[in-house]
Amino acid sequence: MMYGTLCTEFYNADKKMAPPDEVDFYKTLFKTADLILEPMCGSGRLLIPLLREGYTVHGIDNSSDMLKSCRERAAAFGLEPTLIEARIEEAFLPDKYDGIIIPFGSFQLFYPRSLAFQMLEQFKTLLKPNGKLVMDLSVPWHSLGENTEESTFHREVKTAENTLIRIDGINKVHKYEQYTQGVSTYTKWVDGRVVVREEEQMNICWYYRYEMELILEKYGFKNVQLAERYLNHRNQMTFVAELK
Repeated sequence: MMYGTLCTEFYNADKKMAPPDEVDFYKTLFKTADLILEPMCGSGRLLIPLLREGYTVHGIDNSSDMLKSCRERAAAFGLEPTLIEARIEEAFLPDKYDGIIIPFGSFQLFYPRSLAFQMLEQFKTLLKPNGKLVMDLSVPWHSLGENTEESTFHREVKTAENTLIRIDGINKVHKYEQYTQGVSTYTKWVDGRVVVREEEQMNICWYYRYEMELILEKYGFKNVQLAERYLNHRNQMTFVAELK
């Protein structure tokens, strides 16, 4: 899956930059001398605030639109981030990192689960001894409580005067396989008429707390800790694990 132009605009308008309390959380885990990797960094929602705090963070993403936006937003602060356009599962990265951070549920985009497990193996090769893996996960509790396995959703954000972007979609919940299939349409409206349209398909896996703890231990991580946080009005489980 690759985020397009309208998705990037919607994402930037909807999620903004990471707030100070989220940035402070990472400051408790890493020193400014550490080298950090953010897979699927997008348009820099977290990466740019960490750079502004003096951290060295490399970003990788397969969306040219997201990375273009990241560079532009970073440049507004006089920053030139190290960004790599590639699928993380296919990229060759020569550096070893003190930390790998995957905020806001991006790890759940690795589908099928075999790919997610492959990525945990790859993260091990990218981390220094005792390096930390930090990732946010969430469970779609609201969908699990519904009688139907299929639901529609609609959201919109204003991007300028008389301009907004809408997203309309259908989610199919596979409760026993623990993933959702989403088909979305982004439309950009200017003065009440559609000027651009973009389609998107996305599968999102979810993991329960003790399930993920066991998975991380199976793939060679230790000292697994959990913190519960609210990010952009969403309840997140944040796992912090060290490489054995």
